[in-house]
Amino acid sequence: MKRTIIIGLFMLLCLLVPVSFASAQIPSYAKWGKTAIEETTKKYPEQDVTDYRYDGKVFISDVREQYDFEFTLKKEDGQTREIRVYVLVNPKADKVIDVKYDEIEEFQ
Repeated sequence: MKRTIIIGLFMLLCLLVPVSFASAQIPSYAKWGKTAIEETTKKYPEQDVTDYRYDGKVFISDVREQYDFEFTLKKEDGQTREIRVYVLVNPKADKVIDVKYDEIEEFQ
């Protein structure tokens, strides 16, 4: 009886494991999110990115797409503010065209 239960659990585990690996794919925006964080860190060196949200992609043309992110920046004294970061890319060349910032909230 115990052996049947153990074999059944093992078979169930074998069925679930491939599904877990398949669902752990890296999102398409991850590369540009990394770029957004790197560029934000350069622009705001005295502040840490403490929260990150992907807000979507805007198709502009065959050679221009914009990835939108919202970050929370935090100063050493604990004050935070929200900014939007726009990463404009050329999808055909897989290269960044520009990174723009919109400071939507002052430090609080």
